Amino acid sequence: MKELQLKEMLMEEARRGGICAEGFREMRTDNIRELVDYYVANPDWCMERGFPSLDILRSEFSDIEDKGVYVDKTFNGEVFSEKQVYIFHDCKGTIKVAMDYDNAVIPMLYFANGCRMRVTCTQKENLKSPIDVPLYIFGKNDIQARSNIYAKFIKHKHGLL
Repeated sequence: MKELQLKEMLMEEARRGGICAEGFREMRTDNIRELVDYYVANPDWCMERGFPSLDILRSEFSDIEDKGVYVDKTFNGEVFSEKQVYIFHDCKGTIKVAMDYDNAVIPMLYFANGCRMRVTCTQKENLKSPIDVPLYIFGKNDIQARSNIYAKFIKHKHGLL
């Protein structure tokens, strides 16, 4: 799909989803990568509304892993620690989360569209108390996470609007 067509389709989908005027203004860009930045900066609103659809994510945004967004991927123990937000759509397997001590980042993990994943924690050093790791789960997913001396996983389950 051409960028202009994609942008127009996404703008219309956002309007139907009830985007606010300020959010709509932020989406008015000619750069698709900036739209991805908007998505990563507003994952709650987007994921509650299924925006964009899984089909669009698969067809048009399958190459945005550098932004922390993963679609249809199988993991085998990869560590996520560098970004503030990671978003998973229809993914499976095991991931590890860790705090980025140098930048004081504790990742927030978002799951949607049927993820079947196990989340564990790995740390460079033992802390006096576990870090709180938020897991935001939208719709039907199977997310397994067990707190330990390194992490306290806090699940936030959300329905879809």
